[in-house]
Amino acid sequence: MLFKGQTRETIRNYPTAERGSSRRIWELDFLRGFTIILMVIDHFMFDLAYLFSPDWIKQGGAAEAVARFAKMWWDHGKSWVGETRDVVQVIALCIFFGLCGGSTIFSRDNLTRAMKTFLAAAVITLGTYLASVLDIIDSYDIITFGVLHMLSIATLLVATVYQLTRLAKERGDLVFVIVSAVLAGLVFLADYLIGQADVAYNEWLLPLHQDFAHPALVGGDYFPLIPYLGYAFAGAAVITIFYGGGKSLLPKLDGGWNRPFRFVGRHTLLIVIAHQVVNMLLLALVTGLLVDFGNFVIF
Repeated sequence: MLFKGQTRETIRNYPTAERGSSRRIWELDFLRGFTIILMVIDHFMFDLAYLFSPDWIKQGGAAEAVARFAKMWWDHGKSWVGETRDVVQVIALCIFFGLCGGSTIFSRDNLTRAMKTFLAAAVITLGTYLASVLDIIDSYDIITFGVLHMLSIATLLVATVYQLTRLAKERGDLVFVIVSAVLAGLVFLADYLIGQADVAYNEWLLPLHQDFAHPALVGGDYFPLIPYLGYAFAGAAVITIFYGGGKSLLPKLDGGWNRPFRFVGRHTLLIVIAHQVVNMLLLALVTGLLVDFGNFVIF
């Protein structure tokens, strides 16, 4: 923990550690990787439930059972499977966006990180648009403001607050924690107030809150700034409290067992961009080779 009169030098020096250095905080990489793996599984089940399930169900047997389980996964609380998925999703999103906010205190260059994320978001928007033109997906599933769009803006906003609080040299971290916590509270309050108000759809306010977004425009991946920016600020506050010194709280638990998760956690952007292509190709091959020979669905 870092508060009592220590300057921000302790945090500022952490990002200078070489990539892959043991000075990385393994549990943060692990948690990020774990949530990304959950996301990949979630999207895999979506693809199976909505794109491939008709071809699997008509084959009967194990293929039908797997496809029906995928549809239960995405039934949004109508079965124990859907209920469990919805609860896990909320927890995973809180952790993931919280880690996004907390990562700003460790990044060597938040501006570059945000720009890379935004460019990746633009590529995904373009890719889903082209997929809809080719009738691979419905126009509803075009991603207009997805997770990467939100993360790029959240990174810039949290990083800006972080830089401004550096002006308080002796108590900068305490100021950052307080300001971040207040901003998180304001975002959640705004979410509540907008939810209670009678607002009209406004495509220009689509990135702000779901109540401004027409269902036909939100796409299959939609994360407005309210309330998810609140999770980013809350995570920035919590991680500064516990990891502001740039040291692991659980060094004895580190080891080879968590390496796959840490690898995923360190390559989040690449996996977010590529995983849906991999999911679709894998399902197409399994369908065409093992479920309904010659029918690759998307080809």
